[in-house]
Amino acid sequence: MERANVLPEQFSQLARFVPQWALENERARFMKLHSSQLEVLREFYDAMLPRLEEILEFLKSQPLEGMPSDVRNLFYLAMTFAETAHPIDLNWKAVDFPSAYPWERFEFRTVSIER
Repeated sequence: MERANVLPEQFSQLARFVPQWALENERARFMKLHSSQLEVLREFYDAMLPRLEEILEFLKSQPLEGMPSDVRNLFYLAMTFAETAHPIDLNWKAVDFPSAYPWERFEFRTVSIER
């Protein structure tokens, strides 16, 4: 992966997270959450949280349609952060609970499924 344009320049220190954490859909982010160790989630969380406000302000200025790939990667990082932060925020001891519904059985569907 070309590293120079992976993220907008001001966020380049987060580029190391792009290959594993810039996930483009809800299913991929859900699977990443449930297949990651808390220590790995914490590393991503600790890198993103201090920059989150700046990231969101930057993204507000970008068009949703036709986003350049570096901005899209940043958007995906922010989406993954939002969908994986709760175990850290809530001080969970694990990302999976053996007595809960098995996460592997979840089905993901698009919002606009034709009927």
